[in-house]
Amino acid sequence: MSVDVEPVDPGAESPASPLEPPSQSDTEPSSQTRQLRFTGDGREYFRIWIVNVALTLLTLGIYSAWAKVRARRYLYGSVWLGDDAFDYTANPVAILRGRILLLLVLVPVSLAQRVSILYYYAALLVLMPLVPWVVVRARSFHLRNSRYRSLAFDFTGKYWDAAVWYPLSWAASIVTLGLVRPLTVLGRDRFLVTESSFGNRTFGFTGKPGPYYRMYIITAVVVGVLYVGGVFFLLLVLAARTMASGADPGTAAPDMGAFMIGSLAVAGIVVLFVAAYLRTRLLCYRWNSSRLGHNDFSLTLSFPTMLWLYASNAVAIVATFGLFIPFARIRLLRYIVEEFRVLQREDPDAFEVGDRQSVGATGAEAAGEFGLEIGI
Repeated sequence: MSVDVEPVDPGAESPASPLEPPSQSDTEPSSQTRQLRFTGDGREYFRIWIVNVALTLLTLGIYSAWAKVRARRYLYGSVWLGDDAFDYTANPVAILRGRILLLLVLVPVSLAQRVSILYYYAALLVLMPLVPWVVVRARSFHLRNSRYRSLAFDFTGKYWDAAVWYPLSWAASIVTLGLVRPLTVLGRDRFLVTESSFGNRTFGFTGKPGPYYRMYIITAVVVGVLYVGGVFFLLLVLAARTMASGADPGTAAPDMGAFMIGSLAVAGIVVLFVAAYLRTRLLCYRWNSSRLGHNDFSLTLSFPTMLWLYASNAVAIVATFGLFIPFARIRLLRYIVEEFRVLQREDPDAFEVGDRQSVGATGAEAAGEFGLEIGI
């Protein structure tokens, strides 16, 4: 009995065995780490900033809406991922309308403060239910006007979710003397991240309570040591100065002017530390705990570097009577952006346009006026 055997082409690929496990490339998308680039220049941004200030003053504030959009478009356009830059597409007229409506709200509050402190707090209490609306509208407006490769970001957070992490969390922090503050910050960050999206991909967040508590405990301990140590050192200096003058430290009148100036300097150092430390640690942890679809992020900022940038920028701004502000902003943004990495596991072409709706600018402007931090 003969058996017919087909000849085998040595150049042909043999079929995979059904028992052979699939390769990694078949189960996981290929990944590459991409670094953001920042091309902004301090002198260019200074020219934009000084013209914005001049035109805002000449138009009694009306041009401020156009100034805001012009500055943001330059800064967004200076951030590059690969061969594409980000873009900011907000309509200045919408921002101006939002500021006018905001002014109509703030004027009665200001008048109430002049009449009676009770009326002022009553007005704030009446406006408190508007805070979640402001947060949602502000976040939505900014993200929906932020684009990359012609695709817009989006935010779908709801009013009641925002109410939990803003007015109600403030009350919880007060009642517990700040003990739940790290938890409320964690909840706020998770809310802002997980309700955000880019195209047809949503953001995820894996943050845990432990790192937040460590950051705030370290801040509280260092602030206490810095402030108490600074005031004690100030008292020693004043006592030594009194003794050098030949006066009796026990009977000499304290130099209250020098003490007040020294206390303000100590407080400034403490505030500078808090701003640099929390800004650095929170910003890194938020982004390192966030992801977009299958893509991860990495932000590695150095606290000493951030502290130096904050301190040197503050000194330069004071020394130049504010003219160094645009240069300070460029310095800080350049460092943060260039330390940002994207672990990209998805083809950028896989992102498609998601649902997008129009949203007004009133919330965005109100958020600035009420001092709400709505970004991450």
